This record gives sequence, C-alpha cells and structure tokens, in this order.
Amino acid sequence: MRKLPDGRAFTLIELVSLIALLAFAASCLVPALARTRPNSRAVSCLNNLKQLSNAWRLYADDNGGRLVWNRDGAAVGNVPSQNWVGGWLDFTSVSDNTNTGKLVDHAAYPAAAYLGPYVKSAGVFKCPADSSTVRIGSQRLPRARSVSMNNFVGEANRAWSLGSQFQLYRRIDAIGKPSPAALWIILDEREESINDGCFFTDPDTAWSLIDYPAAYHDRGAGFAFGDAHAEIRHWADPRTAPVLIPGQQPPFNVVFPGDLDIAWLQQHATSRP
Repeated sequence: MRKLPDGRAFTLIELVSLIALLAFAASCLVPALARTRPNSRAVSCLNNLKQLSNAWRLYADDNGGRLVWNRDGAAVGNVPSQNWVGGWLDFTSVSDNTNTGKLVDHAAYPAAAYLGPYVKSAGVFKCPADSSTVRIGSQRLPRARSVSMNNFVGEANRAWSLGSQFQLYRRIDAIGKPSPAALWIILDEREESINDGCFFTDPDTAWSLIDYPAAYHDRGAGFAFGDAHAEIRHWADPRTAPVLIPGQQPPFNVVFPGDLDIAWLQQHATSRP
C-alpha cells in the first residue's frame, strides 16, 4: 500500500470503515433523491389536469362565459340533469364504471360529456396512478374516471350547507376572489369516495370533510386551477388520506378538528361574496 506523503498509510480497518460510511450515506441519500425526482405518473396526471382545465375554460369562452354544468346525484348526465360528465361510479357491474362515452362523446350522450369536444381522449379523465377496477362478468376492468369538479364551480351547482355564506361560481368572470390561480376547479378523488362528478367541501362547517381527495402521489392529489395550471398537493394529516382497505369506505361527512388539509381544501374552493 502506497504511503501518504507524511509517512502514514490507511489501515485495512480504516478503509473498511470509510467504505461502510460511504455506503450508509448513499443509502440515506438515494430515497431523498427519489422523492425529489419527477414521477412519470405524477407528470402524466398533471398533464391530464391541465388539459381538463384548458377545456373547462374553452367551454366558457364558447358559451358566453357560462361555466359547464356541475350537478351532483346519480342521475347526472341524463336529461334533464345535464352535467360535465355523466354516470355514477361505484364497484358494481350495473353502473357507468367503464363508460368513457359519458366523458367524451357528447353526440351520443347530449346531456353529458360537455368537455369532450375539447379534450377528445377519455384518458385525461383518469389519473394513471389510479389502479381501481370493477368486476364485470368474468373480467376485471379499469374504471373510467378519477376526477371530480369543485362543487362551488359550475352551472346548476350548489353548496353543501343550506344558506351557505360562500360564493357559487357560475360564470368565468365571477372568479376574481380568490384569484383564478388560487381556486381549484378539478381534482383527483379517492377511489372509494368518487361517485358523481362533483366533489363537495363545506367551508360553512369548520374542519368538515365531505368527500375524500386522492392520495396517489406520495400521499398527494392532483389539482387543476382556474388559470389552467396544475399541481400536486401532499396531505400532512393521516385523517385526510386514511389507509386504503379494498371494499371498505372511509367515513363520509365527518369533522376532523385541526386537520389543516381540510382547511386548505375549503379555503381554495371558494370565498365569501
């Protein structure tokens, strides 16, 4: 072994210790780098949401500033319950779990698929990280949609609480407070929570969680905003993103005091008139 200039040399024990130290440092660094590296599914999710946000705005531009229909209930997408998407999602074979026509084919479903002429592909309505399926006959098929729209945004929409003190947005020019960049329009909803195309928040009741956002991206959900940008919001409180148990739904319409994730959802869903 070559000696150092001052006559000293590394011993075998020192070399082994140094290698072990470097290996330990690498094992700590690699997961951190992995968390900061863009995830391909997250990037694809954000691209989908941006397309939907652009389509949402183009629809308003083509319809005198009126926002696309955003009703709730099992009948949405059928006359007279026009809606931006049609169908009710659950885990049964009798629902529209796999019906992409009610997302993009407005000609075949004239009371649904209002954004279809602007997005064309049904794939943008589903986060690539959503692996939920439904059994139809002998097959397990992927469900068609993971996205829902903010209940405070859209024509024929409604607040959760009667006599709500918060703003309902039915025209594009009404979105001034909060600014379009701060108002979320569409999000990815949790697979056991999603049903119609409307996601409810209830800012009239502090810490109230009606529906559950998804947690597909490192405990985060994708959001599209009124200015057409999209981002992933990561949840800090485990009550916002409970452990997924197949076949078991989380409790809906609950109050989780101190859950700052809920506060964020409410604050960015609407504002006081």
